[in-house]
Amino acid sequence: MQVDVKINPCVEDVEVLITAEKKTQFVNNLVEVIWDFDKHTVTTLTGYIDNRAYIIKVADILRIFALNQKVYIQTANGEFLIKYRLYEIEDVLRKQKFLRISNSEIVNIKKIADIDLSIIGRVCIRLSGDICVYVSRRYIPKIKKSLGI
Repeated sequence: MQVDVKINPCVEDVEVLITAEKKTQFVNNLVEVIWDFDKHTVTTLTGYIDNRAYIIKVADILRIFALNQKVYIQTANGEFLIKYRLYEIEDVLRKQKFLRISNSEIVNIKKIADIDLSIIGRVCIRLSGDICVYVSRRYIPKIKKSLGI
């Protein structure tokens, strides 16, 4: 792949031109990344403990999980209830470094300390703060591919 940047003071808006032999999935993905690049990225979320609201930085999130029909964010400072469904928060954070590890849990890739592959048929991810979470068997191939294992 070749990338060129041309600066022209007469141009009012940035223009991106993709030249390819044919339209492929790679080209489609590249177009999608370019379109999404300019969209607003979420940097904070609101979490609740009792009747108090707290502003939580997305970078501080260790994991997001569903329990008893409610969705929680876990940080080093505790667990906060959020007013999103798990699939909604996954969509909101899709441009961030978050990874779905089961039907009920999403983890922050940047907070992964290590991954234990020694348990046959199961993968254990240890997050910062010595929090262990288990990858659902169905998600193991996706996790391995995403993390380059």
